[in-house]
This record gives sequence, C-alpha cells and structure tokens, in this order.
Amino acid sequence: MMDKVKMLSSLIAAAGAAGAVSLLFSYFGDGALSFGLAAFIITLVASFLLGSLPEKRRFPLLAVLFLLLAAIAIVSGGNFTESLRSLSVPFITTLKEPYDVEMEVPRLTHPASPVMAELFLLLLSCWVFLAAFLSKAASLAAGLLSFFLLLLGFYFGINPPAPALILSGAFLASLPARLKGGTLSYPEIPTFAVSLVLGLLICLAVPESRYQQPALFSRLQEDIVSFIDPYDPIFHAGNAYTGMMKGTAGHQKLGTVNGIRYSGRIIADIETADIPHRLYLRSWSGGDYGNNAWKDLPDSDYDSVKELFRDNRGEWYDQGAWLMEVIARSPALSQSLSNYLDDGSAEGLKKDFSVNAVYEKTKFFLLPYDASFGAPLFAFDRSPVSAEGKAYSTYLWNLPAGALLSMMDRESSSDPYYRTYTGAEKRYRDFVYRHYLDIPDSVKEGLAALGPVSKVTTLTEKRQRVEEIRNFLAKNYEYTTNPGKTPLGKDFITYFLTESRKGYCTSFASAAVMLLRESGIPARYAAGLTVGSDEIHEAPVSADGLHQLSINDHHAHAWAEVYVDGLGWRPVEMTPGYEGTDNPFPEPADKKKDNTGAPDAPLDPKDKDRESQSSPDEAKKNPSQQPQNRPQNNAPSQSQPPRLQQQAPSPNGEKPFPKGLLVLPLLLLAAILLLALRLTAVGRLIAAAPRDKDSFNRLLDYLDRLTRWAKIPLKGSYENRKEAYRKDGRFEGFDRLIDLLVSARYSGRPLSEDERKEAAAIAGKARRACLARLGLMERIRFRLLRKL
Repeated sequence: MMDKVKMLSSLIAAAGAAGAVSLLFSYFGDGALSFGLAAFIITLVASFLLGSLPEKRRFPLLAVLFLLLAAIAIVSGGNFTESLRSLSVPFITTLKEPYDVEMEVPRLTHPASPVMAELFLLLLSCWVFLAAFLSKAASLAAGLLSFFLLLLGFYFGINPPAPALILSGAFLASLPARLKGGTLSYPEIPTFAVSLVLGLLICLAVPESRYQQPALFSRLQEDIVSFIDPYDPIFHAGNAYTGMMKGTAGHQKLGTVNGIRYSGRIIADIETADIPHRLYLRSWSGGDYGNNAWKDLPDSDYDSVKELFRDNRGEWYDQGAWLMEVIARSPALSQSLSNYLDDGSAEGLKKDFSVNAVYEKTKFFLLPYDASFGAPLFAFDRSPVSAEGKAYSTYLWNLPAGALLSMMDRESSSDPYYRTYTGAEKRYRDFVYRHYLDIPDSVKEGLAALGPVSKVTTLTEKRQRVEEIRNFLAKNYEYTTNPGKTPLGKDFITYFLTESRKGYCTSFASAAVMLLRESGIPARYAAGLTVGSDEIHEAPVSADGLHQLSINDHHAHAWAEVYVDGLGWRPVEMTPGYEGTDNPFPEPADKKKDNTGAPDAPLDPKDKDRESQSSPDEAKKNPSQQPQNRPQNNAPSQSQPPRLQQQAPSPNGEKPFPKGLLVLPLLLLAAILLLALRLTAVGRLIAAAPRDKDSFNRLLDYLDRLTRWAKIPLKGSYENRKEAYRKDGRFEGFDRLIDLLVSARYSGRPLSEDERKEAAAIAGKARRACLARLGLMERIRFRLLRKL
C-alpha cells in the first residue's frame, strides 16, 4: 500500500512542478509546455529515487542538491547574471505588453544566451516540488509558488496556458487534504484526481479558441488587482485606461490582448456643474488607421493648410468652444442665438469645470468637448501633449448645436471674429473631407462583405445614418470585455465585422469610424474617459456648487468622432449599453415667433441646394423630392439605408457552449484561497496581538467565544471563574491571564507588550489543547463553522 501511495504522491508532485514551470515559462514566451514536460520527468524520477532511500537520508540529500544549485550559480558569476538579464527581457516584455505598464526592459551590454538561467529556474522549481513530495511545509511553499504564478498572470492581464492552469489548479486543490494527512498519506490523491479530470473535461468542452472569460472570473481578477495595486511600489499592473490607449498614438496594436481588465484605480479627480448629457473626456483622438493601430495624420497632410494652424491654441481641436467664445463677446450674436434657445439666454450655457488631479502617467490631457482650453500645446488638430501636470480649471459650453446651425444659416453678421471663424472653418472642412474619409484596403474587404453602403450628404441623412449604424452594431454584434485576440495576419476591424462579431468599445468605435467614412461622413477614433450625467448629478457637491468626482478606470472608453459641418468634431456613441448621448447631427431649432410671426427653422443647407436645382414644376410632379419645412419630421431619407443588417455574417453555425463550466476552476481557486484565510485567521490574530492593541482586543473577544464553546461559565465571582479554568486542563494558565486583565482594569495601567505576549501565548496554548482532543470532522466544525 505504501508503494502505491508513494507513487501517486510522486505523480502529484511532478504534475505540480509541470504546472508551475509551464506557468513560469509562459511569461518568457514560447516553450512553456516543453519546459513543463521536462519538469514533470525530472521531478518524477527524482522523487522515486528519494522515496526509495531511508527517511533519515532524504532531507540531507535534498539540502545537498540545493547547495549544488546555488554553487553553480555563484561559480558562473557574470555569465549567470548576464544570462538572467537576457531572460528578463522577454519576461518583462510579456508582463508589460497587455497594458503597457511601467516596467523598464533591461538593456543588454552584449548578447547573452538565456539557456543557463532557464536551466537554473527549471531545476530550482523541480527542487521545490521535490521538497513538497517529502514535507508538508514544503508542499505549502510549493502551493504558494503556484498560486503566485497564477496571480502574476491575473495581475498583468495574461491568460495562462490551459494545461498549466489545470495542473496547478489540481495541485492547489489537493493541498488542504495533504496538510491534514501524514507525510505520504492518501487524502490528497482523490482530490487531485477529481480536480484534474474536471479540468480536462472543461478543456475538451471549451477549446481555447472559443474561450471567453466568465464574468465571475473577471470580477475576481479585478478584485485581486484592486487589492494589490495600492501596495505596489515598483510597477502597476495596468488598467482599463492604459488598455484603452492600446492601439493609439504608438501604444502597440489593437487586438493583441484577450480583453480589457478593470482595476478600479482612480484616474482623475474632477469638479463639474450639472450637464444634461454624457460627459466625454478626450485623452487622444486620431484618424489614420493601418496595421491594426490608430495614429495621427502624418505631418505632410497638413502642408497645404499650415497657415490655418499658425499660433495654434486648439481652435481646430475644439471648434465648439471657439465658436461660443466668438458669439459670447458679441451682444448682437448672443441675441441672435438666444432667439433659437428655449430659455432665451446664451449666458446660461457656460458651466464651470476643472480637473484637479490626473493620477495616471500620460502625456495627454483629459479634455471635455466644448471646453475653453486655449494653450500653446497643440500641433495641428491633434490632441495636446505636455510633460507637466494635467490639472486645470476652465469652463465648458453646453453647446446648443441645433440652435447654432439655425442661427448660422439665417443670421448674417459683420463681426470680424465671427467672419474669421466661418471663413477658416470652410477651409478646415475641406481639409477634413480630404483626409478623414480614407479607408485602408484591409478594411474595404470587410466592409464589402456587409453589402453596399450608400453615401449621405444632408444633415437629415447623416442623422439617420448614425442611427442605422448604431442599430446595426447593437443588433448583430456582441459586447464583451474578453473577446480574445485578433489572429496574426488579420485586420482588427475586418475580423470584428466579419468573423468574431464580438468585442468591447475599441472594436465598436473602430468599426463605426469606417462605416461612417464609407457613408461619406468624416470620422475619427477617440479614447479617454466617459461619465454619465446621472452619475455626475448624484456626486457630492463642493462649497462652490460643483459636483466632485473621482473617476476610476471603469470609465475608460473609446468612441467615434464625426465632423459636423460648421461646428467641428462631435462625439458619437456606437458601443451598446452607453446611454445618454445625443445624435451628433442635430435637428436645427425653430426660431421663436415674435409678434409679426417669424418663419420656422431653416432647411438643411444641402437640402436647400437640392431644392434650388429642381424646378417648381418638377417638384410638383415628384412630391418625394419636395423639401420638408421642418427637418425634424422623421420622413425617410431618399438614400437607401445600408444593407448591413441583411448581409451580416452568420456565426458559422456553431452551437453555444456551456460557458458555466468555466466558472468551476475559478470557484475552486477562490474556495482554496478563502479556506486558507479562514484556517490561518486565528493564528494571525494571536501573532499580531502582542504588537497591536486592536488585535489584542479582538483576541479577548475570541477567548470569550472559545470559553463559551468549552462550556465554561463566563459569569460568577473572580475566584469562581479562576477555579473553573483550573478544573479544565485545556485552559492551563488562564488564571494567570485573568490576573493580568483584572490588574490592568483596576490599576488603569495598560498591559505592556511583554504581558500581551504572555497572554497571547496562553491563548494559543489553550486553542491547541482544545484542537488536540478533537477528531477530523470536529476540527473542521471548530475551525471553519464555529470560526475558532
């Protein structure tokens, strides 16, 4: 029987080594499974050899093996150090890649082979699990190693290989049983076997190519990062904000990670007045797409319009604020705009706003739309960049887009600033239509698969097309924070539109930009933070009457921007589930009627152009071409809507798989973690009691519960309680403990650290004595159910 137990225990240790080594080497790049197989063979053979030796020779030989490994590393000296540095390059690169975290990759003075370091780590890992085969304490250390390696992947947003996850999970699941049994006992064997079979079944039922991280798994990963990140003094795990910046402005590529991970880390503190719509804080926006990444337009594209950007202070980054500033400084223009406003006042459109701190290291600001943020930090129409702090105070305008279009169409002004704006805007608009409608060939292929998309030109058509694209994406594509990676060699947008059909905001925003461009609407990609108006309204109010918010990475987001003729770049939300955004193409507002009766809102300028090109007789013959007096009427556009919905690709006929099975390994891991915390809670309390007053007070509460469990009366005289403790051999020394507590109570002198240490030792001894008299099931009830 012992031979079988020894063999099975050797297999568990070898499997644990294979899982841990596979996890470790998966962070170095390729070859994880090969190293894991080598670890399995080495640990299995060595454990058989050690198990055949007399017990008194096993640990000395194990110590000799460790000293031999250490001696090899020391003797190798500089060669070993350079090999380790060489191996650290792919390791750090792998960890920082998903979220571009703040880890500096070492620069090698001269090329060195990582083989020596790889062999050393392989043998050292095997030694740890070889020790776990012989010792309970070492098995706990091996379990902590496996758990740490799993945690490392969660922390940095890396999904470990499925075989490594299965083997490490089964080894961790067997630890509680192992710690309860003898040196070579058998309770861990069935636990390991069941866990291993369960993991294999899940792996067969859900191939890695179809894997999608369950929501519970995502929440656990988020909790781990949220707990650890504040105590991480060296580097941060990265978060959804850094992840959202991936694929923008030179930050790697889209589709190179399995998904986005939210950590709950605070990104910025802001103060703002109430606003009636969703707040978007742009960090970056750009319009040149290629090789699965968004970039700024190249400098050469601006050669013909360089004079537009002379003395640039962000006019073309945020035209809405510029236009409102021009109107606000002119009483005549302010009065004209007021005619189209419901409340008749243009001054009430200006709201205070400030960013008090930005905690993420970034070269970009967080700027809301229509903010008066003039600064010499802009290049062309790009996002402003600065190495200094990103805090600022300004005000933003609640841009009345429809009223502005009505006013600009019907009212004329000789104001020089207004004329400068309208003339320059027409030139910039020409530039926008030349450069922000480009679609790369790699994306044209995917758009072609969706069917023909007609061009739109009028404001009404553009407004309708935005809604059509929104509905098409919401109806035919799935939002998920874990869509998986884009396969090598495939375009990110095309793969999303025609194959995977699932993604998070970066996928929806990128695809929407291309669908808008295909429709003839200039568009670009934006990333940053977004906050709903209801969340702003419910936030605490400062003494100045502004809502104060700490915005965390749950607000990280990507969206599309469209160019609205005359007004500039406006946000357009295309990701399902983000409510509170208006259509960026407004319905022009009616002019308020006075005593003489003023006309209704003007026609869209391009609709009006069409009317002028048709004769009255032709209009009468074809009523469908007669322009509507009020564009807000929901009449269908003459242009046909895109046939996207009808030609959306099917999901290849695959049947849905049981995603619920993926929760089981997570539940197992969480149960092990909670079990370990529960089993060690009292021990940690006793250890902390001598040094910490609060812990000592909680220890006294624990002793009361332990006394009640032992059925020793808590009431009675001082001497009666001491006598009750003396009669119960498990509570030896409690009479001394009572004397210490009574003396401290009536003398007013708190217990010294030495006295608290003595009291904690008495408590620990009593607890061990109580446990010693219990059977296995009684111990479980004592420690887990009764929390003693």
